[in-house]
Amino acid sequence: MHTFQPYPIDMLEWNPIKKFEDEGIAIVSEANGKANATSSHFGGVGRLWDKNVAYIFVRESRYTVELLDNSETFSACFFDMEAKANKQILKILDALSGRNEDKLAECKITLAHAMDVPYIDEANFLILCKKLAKVHITPNSILENDIMEKFYAGKHAGDNHIMYIGEILDIRAR
Repeated sequence: MHTFQPYPIDMLEWNPIKKFEDEGIAIVSEANGKANATSSHFGGVGRLWDKNVAYIFVRESRYTVELLDNSETFSACFFDMEAKANKQILKILDALSGRNEDKLAECKITLAHAMDVPYIDEANFLILCKKLAKVHITPNSILENDIMEKFYAGKHAGDNHIMYIGEILDIRAR
């Protein structure tokens, strides 16, 4: 296991928008004795309801949604994307479901816990969250037509995103 140190949010020196866009994250959840992770490039951090929050987006069809719905926590795990192996991890997490296979074993990654929140030990930066809200992104909630055409047509028709908002319990880095 790796050693992670607390990382004060006011010391955050990187741009979370660029991190999500350029590198993506692994979203990890666990419920009923099962853990799963998926990758995403949609999300961010901010302030809501007098709390520091992270928000993530997961397509309705993903197995991770089932676990997120049945758990109180999740983590957003960032990797050193200079390492080719980490790029491959995120590709596998995106390509496989996890419903019928063990994606974590397939990626040869280790599930760990801090504050009862599951995370991937091979990550180098963690945002540990307590779930606060779940918001369905529906065609009626999207105000720009080109977004529907770009992200929710073709193979993704009817597979909208769900936004999960989590209170940041802790940020850790190694």
